[in-house]
Amino acid sequence: MRNPRLSRLIPVLCVLAACKAEPDEVLPGAPKPVAPKKAGQPAPPCNAGTDPLLTEAFTDNFDRTELGADWLSTSYGAYAIRGGRVCTQKPRNHPLWLKKRLPANARVEFDATPLSPDGDVKVELFGDGCAFDVDGKNYMATAYVAVLGAHKNAEHWLARMDEHGPEAKQTPLLAGTGSIANGKLVPNQTYHFELARTDGRTVSFKVDGTLVHEMVDDKPLSGNGHDHFAFNGWDAAVCFDKVTITPL
Repeated sequence: MRNPRLSRLIPVLCVLAACKAEPDEVLPGAPKPVAPKKAGQPAPPCNAGTDPLLTEAFTDNFDRTELGADWLSTSYGAYAIRGGRVCTQKPRNHPLWLKKRLPANARVEFDATPLSPDGDVKVELFGDGCAFDVDGKNYMATAYVAVLGAHKNAEHWLARMDEHGPEAKQTPLLAGTGSIANGKLVPNQTYHFELARTDGRTVSFKVDGTLVHEMVDDKPLSGNGHDHFAFNGWDAAVCFDKVTITPL
């Protein structure tokens, strides 16, 4: 049994000796202390509604050292230019938004290279240009979400805002199928993506010319608040390159 007089004396002695408690010093049988949750940094200011409307083809090959004025990162440090590509790791649903408003119909093409066996190449199409995961729990996108090799290279997804919702399209993956439509991603292999909407309501998701998913939306995401494109991700390291966005 602990001496109550000694318990009252310990804080005084600590002040005199300038002692500090170590986080791993836990009394036997006592529950481990829970570290307080750190408040996340706010994203940079965003006024996506004033971004210029894309009226002609936009291209970006990332042949520079900085992201540049055309892109808005909602993460501090998760995106960087490396070797002429924009690369990301652990963005945790903090997208890199292109600061251009898209018309209702557009085609987005780019190359993507997963750098690990986890795959998880993720983008958002027709979002608000600002949104990001505020609390790290249940991220609700403002866009169509396309993921190649989601859940550690287990599925391909196409979803309308809620990637975990019941209406999300999901394809289980197998290794060595010979088709990207249901095959696992290969680390360090580059894939060519094409996402498009041509009729105002049908979103197609193709990789290397193969249709991965298609979604017909009777209430299409379009207009103010649904007119931007972004790269995104969770933990896996991925590099993107050769972006072309064409108004249709």
